[in-house]
Amino acid sequence: MKKRSGLLILALFFAACAPKIAPPPPVPPGMKAAEVSAPRGMVASAHPLASQAGLDILKAGGNAVDAAMAAAFAIGVTEPNASGIGGEGMMVIYMAGTKRAIAIDYRSSAPAAAQGLKSIPASGFAASAIPGTVAGLVLALEKYGTMPLPRVLAASIKLAEDGFAIGPTLAQIINDNFESLAKNETLAGIFCPTGLPLEAGGILRNPALGRTLRRIASGGRDEFYRGGLAEAVAAASAAGKGFIRREDLAAYRAIEREPIGGSYRGYDLISAPPPVGGLAVVETMHILENLDLAADPPLSARRVHLMTEAMKRSNADWRAYVGDPDFVSIPVAGLLSKPYAKARAAEIDPAKISQKIAVGNPGRNESPSTTSLSVVDRDGNMVALTQTISDFFGAKVIAGDTGILLNNELRNFSAGGPNSLAPGKRMRTTIAPTIVVKDGLAFATLGTPGAARILTTMAILLSRLIDDGMGIQAAIESPRFFPVTDSELAIEPRFPAETMAALGAMGYALTRRAEYDLYFGGAQGIVVAPGTGRRVGGADPRRDGAVLGY
Repeated sequence: MKKRSGLLILALFFAACAPKIAPPPPVPPGMKAAEVSAPRGMVASAHPLASQAGLDILKAGGNAVDAAMAAAFAIGVTEPNASGIGGEGMMVIYMAGTKRAIAIDYRSSAPAAAQGLKSIPASGFAASAIPGTVAGLVLALEKYGTMPLPRVLAASIKLAEDGFAIGPTLAQIINDNFESLAKNETLAGIFCPTGLPLEAGGILRNPALGRTLRRIASGGRDEFYRGGLAEAVAAASAAGKGFIRREDLAAYRAIEREPIGGSYRGYDLISAPPPVGGLAVVETMHILENLDLAADPPLSARRVHLMTEAMKRSNADWRAYVGDPDFVSIPVAGLLSKPYAKARAAEIDPAKISQKIAVGNPGRNESPSTTSLSVVDRDGNMVALTQTISDFFGAKVIAGDTGILLNNELRNFSAGGPNSLAPGKRMRTTIAPTIVVKDGLAFATLGTPGAARILTTMAILLSRLIDDGMGIQAAIESPRFFPVTDSELAIEPRFPAETMAALGAMGYALTRRAEYDLYFGGAQGIVVAPGTGRRVGGADPRRDGAVLGY
């Protein structure tokens, strides 16, 4: 995939910010995307129109939560392959005035009728869990925002009803999924209106979703979970042999949770709690804190090896212990303790691959496809948010005439252990929106999609920012790697040849991915520059990311 310049994207979208905008032209390979800097507020998301929706709210006097909710609703329209109100997510909020951090869990949950399910299909209504997005975004707005819901929803309603020109990334994803989209008449009407996949520059409209968003703007959360929309979703599910019922929707709640807390070389880390992936990210950083990463260049074989070994250990612990905290007991404090991290770090041989990583024994200390976006406002409030419908286009079904593309999250349950299916239970996933604070002041808000690669990408980004002092755009563009197995390493080809050779000599089986591969997600982030307080944002060339500020 070719890189796209953040500056070119911004120029196009500032010049004409109405919904029907031509997609950005491709940029020659090798051209650097520029960081975007602004003095007051900033929004970084996976689509320029979603970033614009959030920025408009900031400029109108809204805070970071107002802007993040506007961008989150809008990204579900403009990046419908990855998220939407038929899905779910998790967010972390940092309120600068009170120095308080909050996590809002709006993960989907299992319908009661899915109890005892032996196999879960990849698509169709039987793959869908209870959506949480509307509940989570509305809860955040009501408790921590300042603007009314209709104002926050205005941009997404307009985008759904009027349409917008799609870019090359979404056009390619539609083309890649054409066969499955074409099987569903309603989906085909949205994404393949002429019988062929929409191409870059084509207008994507979903007027039924626009009407649904208007109903939510008027009726709020209850319209989706107890009103006419709940009836429509449940009826469509039943007709499609799915499991969602009206009583499941009525019982659903978004949950405020304590975020995962940790520290790394003097920076405070605030990440998303179970049942998602923040615990693994923070545990990785705690292990890395015991290793001298600065002794080697960022792209050296030794640095990649040490980080890979730490990632393998935290991921093994995460799989063994993490599930829905309302259903299973998770040794959070033990997994995050610095002595435990030191013991895990001591297991790492700096010159040798560890095979068959064992699960650690942290003790039971009980002390207190996907998209990401980040927002910082003029007061230093921050939001890091990641939401998803699971696979691209989720369950590949629309709920009746609502325009809502449903998730296929039921597939994220496991056959047994802490992540086994139960009625009302939230499945485990890797999303890990994270906020970084230095001496009580906002420093960074980060997030990425990318399935299992989320946990490793977040650790790479944090290390690049803190260990290497990289700017946010350089950190995002830095080549990535991912331990597929104990010895197989997926890696982008921009690492030096000597690094590749040294890793091979260590015994790694290298799988070379494409340059700037979508496989590694699409990170967005904002850093508050120490001293000046300027907001500096970066967006991922692996997706159509865009940063806007004022």
